[in-house]
Amino acid sequence: MNRAFVAMTRFGYGAGSDDSEARAVASDPQGWLKAQLDHPDEPSSLQGLPSGADQMVQLLDFRFQRRQAILARKAGGMADDNGAAAAEQQQASRLRGKDVQNVYLAEVGGRVGAAIQSRTPFYERLVAFWGNHFTVSGRQRPEVRPLSGSFEREAIRPHVTGKFHDMLLASTRHPAMGLFLDNAVSVGPDSPAGLRNHRGVNENLGREIMELHTLGVDGGYTEEDVRALARILTGWSIGRLNAPEPGRFRFFPALHEPGPKQFLGRTIPESGEEEGMIALAMLASHPSTAHHLALQLAKHFVADNPPPAVVQRLALAYMKSGGDLGIVTRTLVAQPETWSQFGSKIKTPYDFVISSARALGRPIEARFAANSFNILGQPLFGAPSPAGWPDDAASWTGPEAVMLRLQWAQAFAERGHDETDPSLLTRAALMGMADAGLTQAVARAESRPMAVAMLLGSPMFQRR
Repeated sequence: MNRAFVAMTRFGYGAGSDDSEARAVASDPQGWLKAQLDHPDEPSSLQGLPSGADQMVQLLDFRFQRRQAILARKAGGMADDNGAAAAEQQQASRLRGKDVQNVYLAEVGGRVGAAIQSRTPFYERLVAFWGNHFTVSGRQRPEVRPLSGSFEREAIRPHVTGKFHDMLLASTRHPAMGLFLDNAVSVGPDSPAGLRNHRGVNENLGREIMELHTLGVDGGYTEEDVRALARILTGWSIGRLNAPEPGRFRFFPALHEPGPKQFLGRTIPESGEEEGMIALAMLASHPSTAHHLALQLAKHFVADNPPPAVVQRLALAYMKSGGDLGIVTRTLVAQPETWSQFGSKIKTPYDFVISSARALGRPIEARFAANSFNILGQPLFGAPSPAGWPDDAASWTGPEAVMLRLQWAQAFAERGHDETDPSLLTRAALMGMADAGLTQAVARAESRPMAVAMLLGSPMFQRR
C-alpha cells in the first residue's frame, strides 16, 4: 500500500487534483503528519466569524425583547388574540431565523473552506473528530445552531494537540454546551434560588460528560455519581445581558447546591465553582477516560473494531503524558496497524464531499455544501444526539445511502466546467492506486462528467 496515499486519505481528506503535494508527502508520510501537529494552518475561511459570546448575547436579547413586548401588551390591555400580537411575534421570529441561517451558512463555509484548502488537513480532521466527540447540535435545539461553529472554533480547535483537560474544561464552560445540555438552567434545590423558586437540578450535562466525553458508558461510575456531578456543576451558567461579560461563562453562587459531594469515591468539600474544577480534573486523569478516548481515536483512524493492542498503547500514552493529546496523536501515527489496515474505514458523507472537492480542485459554496450534507444524511452541526455522528461503516453504507452518494457524485461532476483529463484526475486523486477496471472505465466513459462520477463513486475513493 502506498503510504503517502494512506497518510493523505486516512489522516486527511485525500489528494488534490495535481500530484505536487503527493510527491512532497511521499518522502516522509509520518513526518508530514507530525509536522502538522506542530504548525497548523490558521484558515482564512474562519476569520471574522462571530464569537459564541456575541451569538449568545443576540439570543438573550431576542428573548428579552420578546418578553418585554408581551408584558407591554398585557400592561396596555391588548388582547393576545387580536392578530396584531401574533403577527409581531411571527415577524420577529422570521428575522431571528434569517439571522440564524446566515450565521449557520457562514460557519459551514468556514469549516468547509478550511478542510478543502488547508495545508494541514490532518489537523482539520482532528478538529472535526473532537468536535464530534463533544457534540453540540442544532437539530433538536435550533437556538444552539448558530453557536455550534463558534463552539468548535473556541473550545475544540485550540486544544486538539494540548491537554485533554483543557478541552474538557473549555467545552463544559462554553455557552453552546451550557445551552445544549441545559446546565445554564440547572439549579441546586437547596441553593438560595432553588429554595425560592422550587427549581431543581438538570442532569443532562453531568451524564453526558461521564458517558460520552470522559469515562465512557462502561467507565465504572454509578447513577449517584451522575447526580453528584450534576449538583457539582450547578451554578455553571451563562452571563446575563446585565452581566460584566454577557454571553460568556459565569458562575452563579446563588444557583449552586451547597454542601460536600461524594463523587467517584471521593469527598469534594463545598467550594463553589472550584468543585467543578476538581471533578473535571478527576475525570480527565481517570484510566477509564484514557481507555475511552483511545478507543474512539482507534475507531476513527484504524478500524471500526480496532485491535485491542492499539487501544492499549494509546491509553498508556495518555496516562503517561498526563492527557497530552499531541503525544497521544503522535503515538497513533506511529502504530503499524494504522498503516496496514487501509480501506477498513468508510468515508462519512462529510468526508466524501470534502475529499471530492479536493480531488477536483474545486471550492464549494456554503449553501451547496450545506444542502449536500443534508441530502447525504449528515447535516453539519446537526448530529441526532449528544453522542454525535456514528463512526462505523454500517451506519453509512445502506442501499439508499449508497445510491444518494452516486447521485450526488454525478451532480457534482456535472457542476464544474474544468477540462482536466479524467484519467489524470483519477491518477492524482488515487495516487496510482486505481485498479485496471476503474482505469479502463474512466478512460472509456461516454462523457467527462460520467468519468468523474465513476472516480468519485469507486470503492477505492469511498474508503480511507
